[in-house]
Amino acid sequence: MSSWFGSAMLLAIFVVPVVVLFGYSVLDVVQRHGTGAGAKAVWLVVFCLVPLVGPLVYLVTRPPESRAQEEHLAGDETRRTAELPALAGLHDRGKLTDEEFKQAKERSIYGSHELPGSVREQRGQLL
Repeated sequence: MSSWFGSAMLLAIFVVPVVVLFGYSVLDVVQRHGTGAGAKAVWLVVFCLVPLVGPLVYLVTRPPESRAQEEHLAGDETRRTAELPALAGLHDRGKLTDEEFKQAKERSIYGSHELPGSVREQRGQLL
């Protein structure tokens, strides 16, 4: 009976956490956006060759919260990319002056700065 108990404890203490760590790391690698197929394949090979150390190294170098930051930044980049043609269209139709277009483009590309909110406020400063 002690042999059965020892096997169960070995399974519960060592094998289950390693399998969970391996599975979580594989899932994170596969679902991570912005990582190329080659890098994903390398990480998966490392996980298979070194099942305990590989996932630990991966989770230390690429923590899960960095994936949320990467997704947030990718979404922000998509928004900014879609905003530039709209600004160009407004400029082409004469709705934005050259200076307003330049400021709006810089704000879109480099992020928001402490500029006045409305176009009228901006025009008031320019005049």
